[in-house]
Amino acid sequence: MARNRRASVINDLVHIASRLPSWASLASALISYLVLHHFADRPVQVATKPGSALPTNMADILFQPLLNVLQYAIPMAFLFGALISAVKAFSGRRLAKQYLVTPAGQNNVSKPAESHHGTENMSWQQFELLVGQAFRQAGYSVVDGGEQGPDGGVDVHLKKDGQTFLVQCKHWRARSVGVSVVRELYGVMTAAGAKGGFVVTSGDFTEEARAFANGKRISLIDGAKLDTMLRKAAQSVPEDALKPSEIHSEIVLCPRCSSPMVKRRARQGANVGQEFWGCSRFPQCRGIRN
Repeated sequence: MARNRRASVINDLVHIASRLPSWASLASALISYLVLHHFADRPVQVATKPGSALPTNMADILFQPLLNVLQYAIPMAFLFGALISAVKAFSGRRLAKQYLVTPAGQNNVSKPAESHHGTENMSWQQFELLVGQAFRQAGYSVVDGGEQGPDGGVDVHLKKDGQTFLVQCKHWRARSVGVSVVRELYGVMTAAGAKGGFVVTSGDFTEEARAFANGKRISLIDGAKLDTMLRKAAQSVPEDALKPSEIHSEIVLCPRCSSPMVKRRARQGANVGQEFWGCSRFPQCRGIRN
């Protein structure tokens, strides 16, 4: 039982270290080793009272072997956590590169609803790493992985300028993300005092989800927006614009085929000279928005 408890403590420490920046875990490993080694290296003198067979400093004597173990175990836990963090960052960069060079990634701008932006063959863990890389490119400090298990709580924690941002990832291929997911993240974000939140999906959102997020410090990033973030390195999503009305002003989706739309100017008819949104797949699709 004691051995299991010690293993659990070390595992928890590794988990905490893996969620820290690599430099913080490495610094913690060095500091913990220096402090613990200082105490473990001190000789313990046995002190006794006259007429007593038991040492008066029994606690120091018993604790000394534990210090000898902890001076190596705790730093190793921090080092292992730093390694996990580095591997996640490397995996995110590798997934982003693969995303950009695959045929699905090259064609997804014109047909986002069909290709799911090159993420259809990814697991939910890989999708979270890809999302983390997108925010890393946008200038955030990224902690890949939130609660345990798929769809459990916050998936990615972000830091920027001392502020915390929470991300919920939904790798859903067949259906749009509903309002319940957005409402759940908003509640967690509010309780945690986070600066803002993001719900990221490889697909799209329902109108109810967009309506709920409107006016709140939570941004809905669909497949088209995620594609833009991955293709524009160092492009930041402004924290002061965490509103769907402003976020989606950059990418407007066609009401017919969900492809990105482009600004056009009417050349004839009653609205000649006026700007409007036209489907990027024109003339195959003739969807328009005012």
